[in-house]
This record gives sequence, structure tokens and C-alpha cells, in this order.
Amino acid sequence: MDLFEAGSSTPGLSATFAPLPTAPRRAFDRLREMGFGHVQLSAAQPGLRPRELDRSARRDLLATLRRRELAVSGLDVWIGPGEFLDPAKMDRAVGAMIEAIELAADLGRCPVSLTLPGRGGDSEEDAPDAGAVMAAMIEAAQVRDVPLADHAIPVVDREYIGVGIDPAAWLARDEDPATAVSRHADRLVSLRLCDLLTSGLRGPIGDAQEGRLDVLAYRVAAGLAAAGRPIVVDARQWSDPWAGLKQTLDAWWSAG
Repeated sequence: MDLFEAGSSTPGLSATFAPLPTAPRRAFDRLREMGFGHVQLSAAQPGLRPRELDRSARRDLLATLRRRELAVSGLDVWIGPGEFLDPAKMDRAVGAMIEAIELAADLGRCPVSLTLPGRGGDSEEDAPDAGAVMAAMIEAAQVRDVPLADHAIPVVDREYIGVGIDPAAWLARDEDPATAVSRHADRLVSLRLCDLLTSGLRGPIGDAQEGRLDVLAYRVAAGLAAAGRPIVVDARQWSDPWAGLKQTLDAWWSAG
């Protein structure tokens, strides 16, 4: 099915699971009813943390999703970038990342979304052992064939690490998300769908009064760059995630 073909199923779209205020199985059911074909999980969500899921629990999670015709689009690991540079925190941060990479491998080698420290005055070159920290994460991902999507802005060119685009984050810097998608299409691993409202809050697309995202331009850029990857409707920090998901779907399919 075409990535942008509207119909009874939309396998090209995913939704962040952590913000949904509903019991897990019911949330999975409701996402499928809405037409989502994928779900984006979070390694920080209670019940889905890597240390809480043994092999049996991971198989059960996948079976639960398969019964609902859902697949995992990726795993979010939002550790503060500075924790990879802080000698007091880096071991714990890397350990959490490696656990998440192992979980992602068990969930179908899905991409892991994270934000790594940038280069410059506050970069990994200025922190002792930071190079080894980065190498340990990359090695863990390579061994398990798990893609990494770095959502840092500006984009940093690192071997083996791909790019994640979050429209709200780019809009917050007064930069065009569609241009960012096109510019980094060859390294794109995770593509998000959300807006930055004029209030400064993250929100769903489709708000004619407060929305800032050029939905049509972003959809065109995504269609050329996504290469079949699910686009993640990112409901983090939305005041009403379920209503926002519906609004986003309506705006996405009606664009153009």
C-alpha cells in the first residue's frame, strides 16, 4: 500500500504509545480502529522498560500487537544529552541505552530514537571517556543490527547513526521541517509528525489558528524521503492525545 493511501488501514503511520491515557490493550485496539498500523514504544514507560520485560514478556508483547495487526515502528529513549558527557551519569546512561538497544532487537530490530550531545564547546570531545561511550552504543547497535536515530539539532554527521526529524523541535528553532527532511533524506531513520503551536506548546497538526507546520510541504517531503518507513504521530505533551491523533489523521489525509 502507498505510504499516503487513505483507506481502512494506514500502515505508514505510527503513534507514540506512552502519552495515551488508556489501558495498554484497549489503547492498541483503539489505535488499530483509527487506522494506525504501527506503534512507537518508549523505554521509559512503566511496564515497557527493558528491565521489566523478560524474554517471555517480550514475546507476549509482540503476539499482542500481531493479533491487532500492529507492528513496532521504533523505541524512544529520551535520555538527556548531557548525561552522556557527565562522568557521574554516563555509565548509567550508556547502560540504559544498551538495554534499550537489546529490547529494540527483540522487538524486530526497530529503530531507537535518542538525542545525542552535539559538537562544539559542550561536545563529546571535551568530556573524558565520551568517545568510548559513543563507541559502546554504536557497537551495541551494530552487533544487533538496530538503527539509531539522533534527533539532535543541528544534525551531526556520525558514522552508523542516522537522523530523526521532529517538526516541533525544528520549528522551535525557526527552521523549516520540510527542508530538514529533504536535506537529510539519505540518512533519515525516524520521521515524526506533530506541530509547534503559536503558544509554544507541542500539539497536533491541523490547527488553522495556532499551527505553524506547512502540512502539505511536509507531506510532500516525507513522501520522497521516508522510503516506506512509518511516520510517527508524536503525541508527547499534547493536552488531549486521542483527540489530537484524530485531528492529525484528518489533517494529514486532507492535505493536498
